[in-house]
Amino acid sequence: MVAVLAFLCITFGFLSPLLDGKEILGDDTRHFLGMTKEISDYNATHDDAALWTDSMFGGMPAYQINMDQPTNVLTYFDRVLRLLPNASYRVFLYLIGFYLLLLAFGLNPWLSIAGAIAFAFGSYNLIIIVAGHNTKAVAIAYMAPVIGSI
Repeated sequence: MVAVLAFLCITFGFLSPLLDGKEILGDDTRHFLGMTKEISDYNATHDDAALWTDSMFGGMPAYQINMDQPTNVLTYFDRVLRLLPNASYRVFLYLIGFYLLLLAFGLNPWLSIAGAIAFAFGSYNLIIIVAGHNTKAVAIAYMAPVIGSI
């Protein structure tokens, strides 16, 4: 619990403008919204899901850019984490995921907290959030606990 509380304090301390209602909207996130509009419009008016879109690269399977996966077990965990403001959810996921990895490797909990902070605030991890590479950030965040579970 100490680690989780520390991670929440660190996350919101670093991203305090999010608490004022500001948002990090990366360029790729804006492009994503435009590219998936056709899929979203179709899914809103039809019972089946759109599996293809012509709004990206002259045609692309929808599962590569925007498709719900309701049977994925991580969907429930992800919904809880998404209660946090936009970018803070990804930074918190970096912290908690790497903390779990270091614990799985047998490190002292205090060293695991320090290692998680070092990982989460590595420059590339923050750059991809600012650029709007949201799915890449989440994939990197989940990489650590997956390796730890192995």
